[in-house]
Amino acid sequence: MVRIRMSDLDEAVKAFLAPAQQGQTIVVEDDAGKLQCGVTPYVQASPTEKQAALATLARLQQKTAESMAQLGVSEADVDRELQN
Repeated sequence: MVRIRMSDLDEAVKAFLAPAQQGQTIVVEDDAGKLQCGVTPYVQASPTEKQAALATLARLQQKTAESMAQLGVSEADVDRELQN
């Protein structure tokens, strides 16, 4: 990943990125129509949203651990299945 400050960009690049700042994804294609790259808008979660997401994740992890224990399945078992 390359990080750069908006203030370091020239006006032409800022104008190009303006749709992404408005929530639109920008897709760049070559002359043949093949996708070459894209710019996806980044929406930062609020502290409340982050906290809610972490709480949800913790509940899901707990439920998963309980289900796996009931089934007698370990994380190593799941890893092996995913490798196959």
